[in-house]
Amino acid sequence: MAGLNKLIALAGRRSDGALATWQRLKTQCDEALTKLSLLKQHRERYREMLRAGLGEGMPALSTMAYLGFIGQIDEVVLRQESEVGRLEQACERQWQELVETRREKRVYEIVNERVASRELAAALRRAQAEIDDLLQRVGKGP
Repeated sequence: MAGLNKLIALAGRRSDGALATWQRLKTQCDEALTKLSLLKQHRERYREMLRAGLGEGMPALSTMAYLGFIGQIDEVVLRQESEVGRLEQACERQWQELVETRREKRVYEIVNERVASRELAAALRRAQAEIDDLLQRVGKGP
């Protein structure tokens, strides 16, 4: 059983490490999603400002500046969407690893429980046999 306890402890450490890694990735993913959302909000705000300016007769130079800036934001949005996708995939892979390490640990725990149960049952049978033996000796008398 000592070997199983070592396996359980090792699987527990692996599970804890996988959980910590997943939590870090999840935080990074959430932060990247927040950043992406903010970028999209800024892009929309500048598009609205451009529309309003065009409605008021904005000069061509200003229009070009707005379009250039919106284009730059679009490029950053595309890169950020790619980063979010990469992080989401990494997060999913890490989650699967976490599930597997937890499953492995639980298997070792179940095996350990079964071994302990068998050992307890064997000890009970031995104790019962000893009691039966004593009762037989007492029943025969001197």
